Amino acid sequence: MSFAPRLAAPWLSAACIAVVLALPAHAADKPKKESTLGKAKPGAAFLTKEQLRACLAQNDRVKAQLAETLPLQTALKKEGDDLAAAGDALKADREKIDTTNDEAVKTFNERLAARDKAVQAYKANSEAYNAKVEALQADKASYIANCDGRRYFEDEELQIKGGK
Repeated sequence: MSFAPRLAAPWLSAACIAVVLALPAHAADKPKKESTLGKAKPGAAFLTKEQLRACLAQNDRVKAQLAETLPLQTALKKEGDDLAAAGDALKADREKIDTTNDEAVKTFNERLAARDKAVQAYKANSEAYNAKVEALQADKASYIANCDGRRYFEDEELQIKGGK
């Protein structure tokens, strides 16, 4: 009587069952694709799905603020250049004015008052622009501190962009 076939069969059966049961578990655990926001930092922590959602929203806000602010900068620079040119023209004309002619003095003073009014409007526009720039810089600094270089899983990003 041989005991080997009897003892081997249950052990071999159990091993085969364990291997078969383990196969679906390994097939389901595909490695998730990783990505980073900004420059990759080795060993950086992963963002949770909610943190990723907040970072993506903040990044969109920063981009929108930047797109809104850049045209204002161009317009403000042009306005400043125009005021500087008007100031230079007034300085040049001041020396040519006949101070004995009341009408010429009155016209010059009106031009001067109009430029002063334009300078006040320019200062108000500059303050509003500077407030927008400060808000943009604060949002950008917050994004850099909380999101830049952090890792996340690409499937979570796709879920967020899909509305989940």
